[in-house]
Amino acid sequence: MFNKNPLIILIISISLINVLCGTKAKYLTSQPYLTETSRKFTTFSIDFRAIDTPAHTYWCLLQWKMDLTKFKENHQNVSGGVAYGGLQSTDTEPHGIMSFWQVEYKENNQSKAIKSTRIYPKGQESTFSNEGVGTNYISTYKWSANVWYRYTVHSWEDYSTGNTFVGQWYQNLQTKEWTLFAYFDTRLKDSYITGPLFQFQENYNPSTFGLERSSQFKNMYVVEKGSSKWVSLNSTLLSINKGFNNGDSAGTAEFGYTSNYFYMSCGLKVDDQKKYDESRTSIIATITQPKTPPDLTVPSFKSVGVILTTTKMTINWILDSKTSPCYQYIINIFHSSKFLKSEKITRPEIRTYSYTSVFKGEYLIQLFCNAISGFSTSKTISKTI
Repeated sequence: MFNKNPLIILIISISLINVLCGTKAKYLTSQPYLTETSRKFTTFSIDFRAIDTPAHTYWCLLQWKMDLTKFKENHQNVSGGVAYGGLQSTDTEPHGIMSFWQVEYKENNQSKAIKSTRIYPKGQESTFSNEGVGTNYISTYKWSANVWYRYTVHSWEDYSTGNTFVGQWYQNLQTKEWTLFAYFDTRLKDSYITGPLFQFQENYNPSTFGLERSSQFKNMYVVEKGSSKWVSLNSTLLSINKGFNNGDSAGTAEFGYTSNYFYMSCGLKVDDQKKYDESRTSIIATITQPKTPPDLTVPSFKSVGVILTTTKMTINWILDSKTSPCYQYIINIFHSSKFLKSEKITRPEIRTYSYTSVFKGEYLIQLFCNAISGFSTSKTISKTI
């Protein structure tokens, strides 16, 4: 029988409110200084490790905006295009996340929008509408606490569509293993990553409020559009985002820096919240870091094979997953010392290419790989039929 005691009903109601709309840990942010840059980037990289990792924590390692200059040339009232990605701790497995807000515009006085579509991994992308509207991909990436990871976002033009693609990679700096997490077709032409850039640490579910969550990060760099040089971002503004979830957030909010990394920590309860909050002020933090990302590697092929028959040529390759990942491949084919064909592949997961206009004679195949590090490598193979 349902208990109609008003006091019990009140207690149950308060408990439900705390679960659904309750207090969360403070929302901490980092905003790297971009004053020495053009604010037009193809690549961003950061080294990060989570220390205390209670469930329902989101470490956004990059929030950015897709440049809409070209899109605005032919569209009116354009807005949106924010994107972000990083790592999450959940009740089950650790996750990676990559999200794109839709680009909104008006055409003939009607509101319209374009949404980014996921190319890799294959499948239907998820949609969201709770804070902005767009598409995302959230899936298992088995990261661990107290391990440094390199997180890299890279944008490029897809050869077949002319659209701007954006991909996200993780590297476990302990094992050196790289993982392509996802990449999206933004459906924008001549776009790129632009600022302001942010990182943040968020407690997105109040059920784990009261537990400490903490992280460290360093080695932030960008590559400017039209350049291959890395630019160091060693200064950032560390603060509490008082405009987001501030009304229902509480607890500690610690942030700062050592000589070579920034840090954030929040979530523990405090006795006098008002007094504590008054003592928290934003700080400009500057660390010492190399001019370019440490331990950048040249991409390397573990193997390249060519199968040649009277009707088809098939080229297969395997990359060393502990060297810089490739996002673009160029294949040049020569027959009897004469140039025959060039193929550009801008899908980083592809590992095979077939060519069917085969003739008798000697073939020379050149395979070039362009990596997100800015380095490239090549392999040349001869085959005769």
